[in-house]
Amino acid sequence: MKNITKRFFPFFCGVAALMTINLNAQNTQDSCNAIEVIASTQGTTSSGALVNANRSDVNAALYTPDKSNAAGGFYSLGINGSITLGLGGAVYNQPGTDITIYETSFSGDNCGGSDDEMALIELSQDGSTWVEYGTVCRDGLIDLNDVDLEYVTQIKITDATTGSGDGYDLDGIEAVNGCEEIPSEFCYGSTAFDYVPGLNSDGTTFNVAERMDTNKALGLPEMDDSMNFLSLGYGGEVTIGFDGVVYNNEGPDIEVVETTFGNASFSNYPESADIYVSQNGIDFYLIGSVLTDNAGDLDISNAPIALAYITEVKIVDTTPSGSISEDGFDLDGVIALTGCNELIEPTPAGCYPVDYFNYVEGTKKNGGVIDAIRTETPENTLGAPEGTDDYVFTTLGYGGEITLTFGGAVYNQAGPDLVVVETTFQNTWGCETYGEYADVYVSADNINFHFAGTVCKSDNAIDISDAGDFDFIYYVKIVNNNELSTTEDAYDLDGVIAVGTCEEFNYAAYADEQYRLLSVDQISANDLGVTTHPNPTSTVSYIEFTPKTTSNILIEVFDINGRNIGQVFNQEAYSGQSYTAEFNVNNLASGLYIYKVTTGNSSITKKFVVNK
Repeated sequence: MKNITKRFFPFFCGVAALMTINLNAQNTQDSCNAIEVIASTQGTTSSGALVNANRSDVNAALYTPDKSNAAGGFYSLGINGSITLGLGGAVYNQPGTDITIYETSFSGDNCGGSDDEMALIELSQDGSTWVEYGTVCRDGLIDLNDVDLEYVTQIKITDATTGSGDGYDLDGIEAVNGCEEIPSEFCYGSTAFDYVPGLNSDGTTFNVAERMDTNKALGLPEMDDSMNFLSLGYGGEVTIGFDGVVYNNEGPDIEVVETTFGNASFSNYPESADIYVSQNGIDFYLIGSVLTDNAGDLDISNAPIALAYITEVKIVDTTPSGSISEDGFDLDGVIALTGCNELIEPTPAGCYPVDYFNYVEGTKKNGGVIDAIRTETPENTLGAPEGTDDYVFTTLGYGGEITLTFGGAVYNQAGPDLVVVETTFQNTWGCETYGEYADVYVSADNINFHFAGTVCKSDNAIDISDAGDFDFIYYVKIVNNNELSTTEDAYDLDGVIAVGTCEEFNYAAYADEQYRLLSVDQISANDLGVTTHPNPTSTVSYIEFTPKTTSNILIEVFDINGRNIGQVFNQEAYSGQSYTAEFNVNNLASGLYIYKVTTGNSSITKKFVVNK
């Protein structure tokens, strides 16, 4: 059987104390007694002399008290001396006396004489936090109900004798109702999921039912040669969850226990697995490996990013090919050495991004350089979006991107979690009339980014759930969508709003207002001021227009029979600019022809005549 050593860090008055408890420690006596001297300081006699040697063996205070005056059968504390003893388990609070402390006095056990010997008793559950019980005279009876302790594992006895002699003579300690297992400060895997069995050593599919029960990898590892384990198979894996979060404390935080019959070693029976941890069940990080017959001590701090805690452990078989093992790594269980704890929620983000990084300036659609006024201040993406036509945005350009952080956690709540605000001059709202698109990615670690959706002017809400089952994220990356964008400079980022953590932002009201603007600001073909000249024409026909709102405009040419014979304009036209498109009629027969002008939601026609 393997020895598992428990390590945990109880905190008291700001001081961390390291306690080590061997899980295999047992009280070999008929009753529950003290089995370990943790600390001792012997005093002197009342005259200042050393205590006699036959009264100075601390081990005489251990195990079953002999309840006699035999020489060497007790330990004298000496005046003001002290001893701390570890019990053979947890002594629980039950009705009446729970612990009897036996003191050796040659004049008997009754208290009240001039030779009374007394001691101050202190009790502890973990060796760090102590509760004062009070003073006992000669034999002492301890009722844990008096100090409201559920159980104790250690007892400290300090001499308080006021008369002459060599202080309190400790014969031993006895737990009236016995000892029980010390409550575990660590916990074990409670849930197994995403079990993907691997292969047998010969390359066939692993399929041995008695080795494929995921429940056998849960709870306290048996650490024996029974069939209480889960075989992964070559290349197989499983993920283990806990009833709470496992905090990253100093030193090892996780133990992954492997079973190999006969306690074989890796050198003669190779089995191995890589161990990954995750805080959100989505992003996993390698923290180490476990080999044959090894309860691997693994530190969460080995992850490539700082993790305050984890919620899941993934075990992936890496047993080398050619091993004599038939079915790879056998998982006995996973131990959380720092315990299962209630999650302390991270600090929520504010309304808007507070910092940016990884800004990549893209290009114009034709590959040219974007005007500096649109790119030289990426900090324009921080803080509250202005929602104006001023140059208070940052243009991503084709191939451009930027990553933003909010200084806290953006929580994944029901409905939209982020609103990505884009600047479009003249408040054009519809995506179909102003083709600027960006892809949005979210991340909890600034390493792994997950696609959450594509936004444009009027379709700009992001639900984090579309990226994965996140509780929260810290980072948002916005990347211009080069395929969908059609404008010269591509996506202009005004800012991002964290809906779930921005109390002053009412998304429903915002959406209602923007869709009201959508219905108002759609450009109508009738508003273009379309004219044609010369009319009739024999060589070239010109069509001119000046849009009041930036929009995509399509101009096509049809003959009198409705056949489409050409296209003269199909691009974005900017508000206030005058445009002239020309159509060469040299190859056309004389007759009547029609220009059809189409915007996002309307169209008009203009006739012109070819006369040769």
